[in-house]
Amino acid sequence: MKNSILIIIVILTSNIWGQQINTDSLITRQTLGTELDLLPYVSGGYYLSAWYGVDQFRFRAILTKTTVPEFVLADGYTNNKLNVYAFITDYFFKKNFEGFWVGTGLEYWDSQITYEAENQTSSYNNTIFTLGGGYVWKFYDNFYLNPWVAFHYIIAGDKEVQVGSSTFKPNLFTPEVSIKVGWHF
Repeated sequence: MKNSILIIIVILTSNIWGQQINTDSLITRQTLGTELDLLPYVSGGYYLSAWYGVDQFRFRAILTKTTVPEFVLADGYTNNKLNVYAFITDYFFKKNFEGFWVGTGLEYWDSQITYEAENQTSSYNNTIFTLGGGYVWKFYDNFYLNPWVAFHYIIAGDKEVQVGSSTFKPNLFTPEVSIKVGWHF
């Protein structure tokens, strides 16, 4: 009986030694946003991006159509068109989704290219690992400019593409640089 009373007293008073929870630390900063990348528009394509941010992380879903600049392609090839579907996770070093960030993710490139000598076009697909970073500069409220750089690496898909009588080899590693304009709630 004495042991039972002692156990009940210990259980009822155990919250005296409990840790107090700071509810302010449980509140997280959340927002939704969108961006427009200027590079695809210059090439006659488009860029659609929606993102969700929580604390210092941003999760982006991206749909892009672009044409690779001719000076980047091997001689004899033209019209390298890409439809890109991507999911990227970014980390901001400062709060409120501004300042320097780094990000990584996966992209799927659905592509086609033309061999000029025979006017033949072939399609090819690749899964891409992406690593990048940039700087978000808010110029008015939550409107911002975002210069960035990324490095794309083929991890799966077509390494060689037969285009007429020629064989096109997509670059295993592709650097990219551009600027985005964005806004978030």
